[in-house]
Amino acid sequence: MQTNQLSTISEFFYATCNRFPSRQAQLFNPNMFGNDNNGSFTYQEVLDRVEAMACGLLALGLEKGERAAIMAANSPYWVHADFAIINCGGVTVTIYPTLSANEASYIINDSSSRYLFVGSEDILARIRPEPGNMPSLKKIIVLDLTYRGGDDLTLGLNQFLDLGREFKASGGQLYTGRWQGNTLEDWASIIYTSGTTGKGKGAILTHYTFSSRLAHTMETFARVGVSVTEEDLCLSFLPLSHIYERGCGEMLAVYTGACTAFADKPATIMQDMQKYNPTWFNCVPRLYERVYLGIQEQMASSKVKKALFNWALDVGQEVLAYRTDSHGRINMALDFDIKQRLPLGLRLKFTLADKLFARIRALFGSRFKQSFSASASLAPELSTMFYIMGIRVIEGYGLTETCTACNFNPPAGLKPGKVGPAANGSTGRLAEDGEYLVGGAGLFIGYLNQPGETEAAFTPDGWFRTGDLGEIDKDGYLRIVDRKKAIICLNTGKNVAPAKIENLYSTSGVIEQVFIVGDERKYITALLVPNFNHFIQLFDRENIPYDQDKLVYSHATGMPICVEVGEDFVAQPLLREMIAKEVAAANNNLESFEQVKRYAVLSKRFTEERGEITPTMKTKKRVILENYQDVIEGLYK
Repeated sequence: MQTNQLSTISEFFYATCNRFPSRQAQLFNPNMFGNDNNGSFTYQEVLDRVEAMACGLLALGLEKGERAAIMAANSPYWVHADFAIINCGGVTVTIYPTLSANEASYIINDSSSRYLFVGSEDILARIRPEPGNMPSLKKIIVLDLTYRGGDDLTLGLNQFLDLGREFKASGGQLYTGRWQGNTLEDWASIIYTSGTTGKGKGAILTHYTFSSRLAHTMETFARVGVSVTEEDLCLSFLPLSHIYERGCGEMLAVYTGACTAFADKPATIMQDMQKYNPTWFNCVPRLYERVYLGIQEQMASSKVKKALFNWALDVGQEVLAYRTDSHGRINMALDFDIKQRLPLGLRLKFTLADKLFARIRALFGSRFKQSFSASASLAPELSTMFYIMGIRVIEGYGLTETCTACNFNPPAGLKPGKVGPAANGSTGRLAEDGEYLVGGAGLFIGYLNQPGETEAAFTPDGWFRTGDLGEIDKDGYLRIVDRKKAIICLNTGKNVAPAKIENLYSTSGVIEQVFIVGDERKYITALLVPNFNHFIQLFDRENIPYDQDKLVYSHATGMPICVEVGEDFVAQPLLREMIAKEVAAANNNLESFEQVKRYAVLSKRFTEERGEITPTMKTKKRVILENYQDVIEGLYK
């Protein structure tokens, strides 16, 4: 694809708004936003808001190339702010709304952000700068129509919109010149990597980065039978601060004219599926695991239900063989008529089994076509379970630096455990040490303020070093082994990929989190976090006593999740027995040197608040090793 065929972000934003002015662009719960516009924006109304916010930034003095940050939960306002910043020649810096004041100030200072959009007064109170600790910051805009700033630093959304509309009436030509003057080479966004092994780095993404990835993605979709058009609807619940939801949700929707519906919160996803009827959504493996475990629990509510579900799964496993070719590729294309390929007896059984699966598929709404999986490897056993039930989960692979997926599984040829061949305008190859290298469309141009890191990120001939070890099969499908830095080197000389072990627990209803240890040690050990909520229900049902005063709950996701229990809880013989069975079952699928020889059962969940996991649910190795140093040492005595 020639560069002159590509549009800037501003150009495709205006093209969509002008093409579909009366189509719904955004749906949301109006009760969460002061009944704003009755919970719906058309593309014309989005355009009006974006122009008002962009002109507000110009009224405050934003110069071309200056940075403005967004620290907010997903909302229509997040998207308005993003396009407003970019359209007036600025650069959007994304900050997870859950980050601490120290983490947020690092990003604001490193990026020299002059403006900051925050999603609520709570976030404002948490990160409000002390004098001199965020010297570049000029103004904070609170994305709340009811908030009114009472000092020189803050503005409420209504005040900001009024300022923008007033500026537009007299200075609208400046804004027009800005969005029309954007070029493909201009910076569009700086997104900080998750920092699983240290401080995050600010990856610089240009208009070309986004536009080339989107254009090539649509080419790939057309070729492999994935349809995303203005008739589609995406349910947004993963953080827009991360490239995955921003690229495969927000940007893809605006690029095609599709509608975006915003979930109230992570805890209401399944209710929001029914409410908004999405055709697609983006999800991460940990959430797919929870969805599957929820289905399992629901089907195990009675002996009859459980027996029927297990029978249906057995039938579905037989049927899956008729979807699978000699290369192990599973055909889940929408136009693939599986019933016509089945022998009569199996077809009759599948007709009955699929009635049960249809009820499960209905949990995703009546229009659901597919969901995408990325951010980490999806365990093959888990994806296979979804395929058995007729649910299209399409796995891809990408990083912040590749602006979403550079590899993609075609629906007519899905390989569980693989992330597909190079796609969406990308090319891929393996380095001599097995590291996956990416070329082609959608690449970032470097790390902000880190020339040394930028140079190290690319090979001399321009390929991006992903930091992931991979294997490419004869069909060109990539399997990610693990992060290079995550590979454990035992003192026996054996190398172990923690992801391989952790994936074996992905469908466990007993163990919630797993952290594998073994660097420079003789054998592998593990820190295991039980599924506290599961055992609370079990203990209550079986009248097993435990100290309820020691239970600590978090409401960070919008629903109560137990994050800490007493030592008496994890010492219960039934819990220990059930965990031992899970570990033994997992070990049966591993080589001897990969098996977990000893483990510790923790009474605390790994949490973002303690810095142990990232906002995208990846464990921070350095922090966990430090926090549990004594426990780990005890496993090697």
